[in-house]
Amino acid sequence: TSQLRPLRERRSRMAKEFTYRQSFEADPATVFAMLRDPEYVQVKCAATGSLETTVEVNATPHDAVTITSTRVLPADVPAPAKKFVGETISATETQEWSAASPDGSRTADVSVDFSGPLSFSGSLSLTPATDGSYVETRGTFKASVPFVGGTIESAAAEQTEKYLKAEERVAAEWQRDRG
Repeated sequence: TSQLRPLRERRSRMAKEFTYRQSFEADPATVFAMLRDPEYVQVKCAATGSLETTVEVNATPHDAVTITSTRVLPADVPAPAKKFVGETISATETQEWSAASPDGSRTADVSVDFSGPLSFSGSLSLTPATDGSYVETRGTFKASVPFVGGTIESAAAEQTEKYLKAEERVAAEWQRDRG
């Protein structure tokens, strides 16, 4: 078993932790109304490179909401990963939001299943701030590819950060156009 331990330890290190905080210039109730609007989801996905997007929003009578979007994206991945994913990547994101707290804050479990050997799981928190609100994304990318998994996870984290930054710009425009 002593020879197996280093391999298990290496495997456990292959996951890439990810944290990013987005700022929005509106209160949590306004931001959440935007986040759950299928038209907004379509617009943000198109603005962040999606070639094709489907969106489904399901609410419960108790104010919990599940948002599921599937995007087809160009495969902007390192060369070693190209053979695993092809020219495009399909990403299905599921956000399972809790009901709002009295201050408008909410939390969600989030998962993203990619068409390639990669997944993301984590949480979202929508929280009021003095100048609006923010959404913090926390989670882990996990690639199930020997040797290049860490490279794939790092590339996914970089692309996700770019996507979330672009989403902030789209949200600001969306709020200005509707405010």
